[in-house]
Amino acid sequence: MGTSTTSHRAEHSARRSDTLAWAVRGGLVGYGLLHLLVACIAARLVLTPATGSATGRGALAQLADGGPGRLLLLVMAVGFAALVIWQLIAAAVGYHRDTGARRVLQRLAAVCRGSVWAYLALTTADLARSGGSRESSPAATTATVMSWPAGVWLVALVGVVVTVVGIGLAVFGWRLGFLPQLDRRARSRDGRRRVPIVVLGRVGYAAKGTALVVIGVLLVWAAWGHDPARSGGLDRSLYELVGGGLGEAAVIVVAVGLGCFGLFLVARAWHLNRDSLTS
Repeated sequence: MGTSTTSHRAEHSARRSDTLAWAVRGGLVGYGLLHLLVACIAARLVLTPATGSATGRGALAQLADGGPGRLLLLVMAVGFAALVIWQLIAAAVGYHRDTGARRVLQRLAAVCRGSVWAYLALTTADLARSGGSRESSPAATTATVMSWPAGVWLVALVGVVVTVVGIGLAVFGWRLGFLPQLDRRARSRDGRRRVPIVVLGRVGYAAKGTALVVIGVLLVWAAWGHDPARSGGLDRSLYELVGGGLGEAAVIVVAVGLGCFGLFLVARAWHLNRDSLTS
């Protein structure tokens, strides 16, 4: 009983913390900027070949060439670290409105999100320090994993998980599951802000989900054929699956969608519902 009461108090304190709220806002803006960078580079790869890699690391590496860009990377690394702390707090004391297995799953999901942001924080900090000189391709990473014992099965499993997550994100966005994350001004049906934010959220989640599904399928395909070269970032994945001129159109469509997702994250940061921080 005492432990439960302490957990509830910790959750309440987290939701009412101005420091945590502003840290989350900053992290979400940084995450939104990352998606906007990926969207721009993906579009550039269609319009101007050999201009970079449409992956998270490839997009961030574009900022590491100059001093201002490296400073921005450091700021983004701090923001991603703040998102990690947020998810760890949510995993430790959050989701009291859920019960049983659902609460456990929600907390595990928070740990998974925290792991993604921890990777981005470490990657961003490393690029800021090294200037992007050690960029690696998704295919190289896949090849390394496939060389491990049972590595082929691990790549296939990751591909299946990424595909399921992608489908889940698309459904989440279409069903407006993101609305509780926004404050009353953004949720109000009478407000002018709801419609553009809903459009950005739906389109953005659909594009994000589509990108993950494509990349997940490519990972399974790479594992099935024992060929890591079949894996890759957003640009390579869409070209491999669709091919030709339609592939270029698909990259542009998904790039626009990812741009919408980035703008939605900025809107979410502005209209952050603090009650949703741990639930």
